Formats: sequence, structure tokens, C-alpha cells
Amino acid sequence: MNRLVVSTAEASGDHLLAELIVALRVEHNQLPVVGSVGPLALAAGATVLPGITAVPPAMGLVEVLRSIPAHRRNRRALLEALRPGDTLLTVDSPDLHLGLAREARRRGIRTVGYVSPQLWAWRPGRAPAVAKAFDQLLCLFSFEPAMYASTGLDARWVGHPAVDRVGRSTREPGALALFPGSRPAELRRHLEVFLTAARRSAASTVLLAAAPGIDPSALTALPGFVALGPRITVVPGPEAIRRAERALAKSGTVTLELAMAGVPTVVAHRVSPLTYWLGRTLVRGVTHLALPNVLLNRAAVPEFVQHFDVDTLLGALKTVEAPPTLELARLLGEPGAARRAARALLGGAAG
Repeated sequence: MNRLVVSTAEASGDHLLAELIVALRVEHNQLPVVGSVGPLALAAGATVLPGITAVPPAMGLVEVLRSIPAHRRNRRALLEALRPGDTLLTVDSPDLHLGLAREARRRGIRTVGYVSPQLWAWRPGRAPAVAKAFDQLLCLFSFEPAMYASTGLDARWVGHPAVDRVGRSTREPGALALFPGSRPAELRRHLEVFLTAARRSAASTVLLAAAPGIDPSALTALPGFVALGPRITVVPGPEAIRRAERALAKSGTVTLELAMAGVPTVVAHRVSPLTYWLGRTLVRGVTHLALPNVLLNRAAVPEFVQHFDVDTLLGALKTVEAPPTLELARLLGEPGAARRAARALLGGAAG
């Protein structure tokens, strides 16, 4: 492998890629990593290719439409940069990356996907299309490789990095952590109601988790933030998880990270009305949104999708119990997910 050409489109994908780059440096320190990346991957040692522009993350089927032209320009830049001997690695975001990977593979480039599309929730018949796009697929959940058994795709379970992200807890009595999201649309739909719930709660300390790339000054100027006075502080997400006694979070990987840290968490998530309607129409057989609930197939943590208010969230925060950490740990794998992903990526490369 001459170079690893990479593409990410979301903050969560940037986080995954950054962890993978760190693991790759242990395994193969000289491998260049270039492409379309976020701030965490840049800090880990990746380089942005010429012609790549930053695209604000979008949420939902409707919101992502606005970013399509910029993503197309980045796709062209990635394809033009590919050389014989490169490997293309795309991280999550299948609607943006499957076409890119198919075209790269057609040109003779080895392609690897990191994170399986959620076929169990979204178009389960899509497995053959995924297999046409990738030579190798690195899966986070143990049940995912079996979905590709009949396609010939080299799908490997490497485990979920949420297990590795749990640091030493410094849980603070009375500390409530808020995780409203990283995308602009998520912040618009979640932040004010989260802040109001925090203000009306009995929390002595409120920790507002700021995702990488979010300007803290844009958060501290909000009326809801100002109303909390000295009780509230903006902190990085990992610190908020370590210190939290309880948490209020939007849906996403952070719900698994909180569960693995043993933090009692209430999940509340909103999208645009049209996105919600389309999701209800297209997604079949899935009754939960929060990942701990999806994996366990039951309401292990309280979740509210689309319809909730401050009183609902306050009531849930008062009664929420500790998550089933040990049960989830058995489904997510042993520590070392990024290291296993790096070894699988390098082990599958020719030469």
C-alpha cells in the first residue's frame, strides 16, 4: 500500500479515523494518510488533499441535500488524486461513500469501508450493493459480518471503539452533562430545550459538551446558557462523560459511550418533520433509536424521539437508572478496536 486515501463526512467518522490513524502509526509508521478529513484526523497526522473543501455536517435525509454539491466536488478531487497502489478508506456515511468506493474499485483501487451501513434498520437488501463497493468492510458490531456471508465480501468484526473511550470516572455529585450534538441542525433542535431542562433541574453543575470544531462562544452567548449562570461550563465531550452523574443526550455514538461509562442517560432526538416521516415510512422492524436500546432490543435507557418537552425530560432525569454496562460490553467486544481495524486494513493490503 503506497498511501491510504481517506474520506469522512461527520464528526463521529472523524473521531473513528483519528483513532485508526494513531493505531496505524503503531503498526506502520510511514504510511501516508491523505484525503477529506476533519480536525481530529488532521491532529492525528492526516493531510488534506488539494481541492478538498470543508463541508458542514448535515443531519437527516432532507438536510443533507444542501451539502450534495460540495460533496460531489470533494468526490471528484478524491478520484483524481488516486494512484496505483493506493487504498481508499471511507468512514461511515454510506449514502455519500458507496458511489465513490464503487468508482474507485472500478479503476482498480482497493477499497475499504469502516463501519457497516445499518442494514438491520435500513434497506436490508442492500448487502450486495455494499459488497460491490468494497473489497473489505470493518464492522463495529458482532452480528454485522453475517449479513454479508452470501456476497463474498471480506467483512470483519473489529469491535466498537466506545469500549476504549471510557476513561477513569471522576463522577461529580449533582453534575448533569448535556450532549445536544455537533451538527448545526442538531444544535438548533436540541440545545435550547436541553438548557431549559438543565436550568429547571436540581443539578448543581451543568456540563455542556462541545464537539470538536464547535466555537464555545457560539454556545455561551445563548439565552438559555446565560440563564444558568455559574452553574454551567462548556467542556470537551470526554470530560463531560467522566464527570457526569447523569446525562441528557441526543441519539448517536455518545449514547454508547455514556452507557459504557455507567452514566444514567436520557436520550432525546429530533429531526425535521419530513425526515421523521420518511424515516417512519422507510425503516422497518426497528422500534428504538438509541444504540443501547437497538443492540439490546429493549428500552434499556429512556428515549424520546421527535415528541418531547422540558417537563418530559425532567421527569425522566429524576427516575433514570444506571445503564446495563456489562451486558452491552459483551456485544461491543474487547478493548483495542482501532488496533484490530488497523491490522485488518494492513493485513488485507497487497504487497
